[in-house]
Amino acid sequence: MKVLIISNYFYPVNKIGALRINAFAKYFHLAGHSVTVLTEGEKDECVQWGGCQVYYVKDPVMTDAYLWRSISERKRWLPRRIAASLLRRVFLDEKRIWQVKALKKARELFRQNVFDVVLSSFFPLAPHLIAMKLRNSGFRFYWIADMRDEMSKSPFISSNYAMRLKLHERKIVCRADLVTSVSKPILDDFRSLGCHDGFLEVRNGYDYEEVHDVNFQTCFTMTYTGSFYGSIKPDNWFKAFSELISEGMLPPDSVIKIVGNYSNLNVPQSILANVVLLKPVPHDEALRISIMETDVLVMVHPLGRKGVYSGKLFDYLATNKPILALCDPDDVIAELLKDTGAGFVACESDIGDIKRAIIKCYFLWKNKEVLPRNWDRISQNSRRSQTQILIDYLSAQNILM
Repeated sequence: MKVLIISNYFYPVNKIGALRINAFAKYFHLAGHSVTVLTEGEKDECVQWGGCQVYYVKDPVMTDAYLWRSISERKRWLPRRIAASLLRRVFLDEKRIWQVKALKKARELFRQNVFDVVLSSFFPLAPHLIAMKLRNSGFRFYWIADMRDEMSKSPFISSNYAMRLKLHERKIVCRADLVTSVSKPILDDFRSLGCHDGFLEVRNGYDYEEVHDVNFQTCFTMTYTGSFYGSIKPDNWFKAFSELISEGMLPPDSVIKIVGNYSNLNVPQSILANVVLLKPVPHDEALRISIMETDVLVMVHPLGRKGVYSGKLFDYLATNKPILALCDPDDVIAELLKDTGAGFVACESDIGDIKRAIIKCYFLWKNKEVLPRNWDRISQNSRRSQTQILIDYLSAQNILM
């Protein structure tokens, strides 16, 4: 079977969205299928990656490297960023120019090959629109619209943008043969559009060998990898940590390590010396830090937004380090930690609850104890296992030959 994957994010981009698409390409190929990837790159080129043919198409307006360089240098009002913003306002898609170039390449690829399956991945909107335009051009294929997270219900967009995006959302969901997303609550929102029954939960996951050996740091160390953005803030974690140190419940040399954050943090004066900020690092290095240089892995997800696991949670799962999740105790993160026995949950808005959970983690470190994880359940959350769910579904539908 021949598969065409269309996504703006792919190797070597260091983002959860890219890692998801990397896994789809990798494990479809290992299952014996021919995989072609159409993605965004720093230049127009065709390369081989893990047995897959990858076509990189450069965005003439703004490349990913340019964007992140401007963000790191805090240069917002640059001509290319302004142009991308205007494209987003007018077309709901800052990758509109890239879309035109990539669609031309996609049509060229279809004239050379007959693809049985096209998998397009949101965000941004461009990959789904390319797949839809290919359909409208008369090309026949089984279309998988991979939504990953929410679309019009995203908390990171304005109400006006969401209203306009709903028109595209309904068309995409109704025209696609299969809609995939990372969790059941998000998938149920798409299912409520009532177009068809083709919906499948395919989570993110980890893609490395499980680590059973555990090392303990000389100082009690908690680590968060990634950036804080929007309503995801470490303020309550910092406050609980600060109070525990001032109350003598934690050693004064305890450490909070933040790896790869771009935003400004409001660190209490009393724990400035305890908080270590590290620059962004490649994904493999972030994993090494999580495995070798910490005692507790922290994730923060505020109340209100349901169905979001966060990619880092899966990376944390197979490290054999306790996970401290500050989140909604009635949402999917808490369910996953209960199912796997991999850590503790505290209500993100409850300082007392957070303090109690931190103390549980501290005593594990102090007593050199390891949580009895359910490794069988954890293994079901590897990227290989999650991609296999999609492969098995397509096989059952007689799509994969």
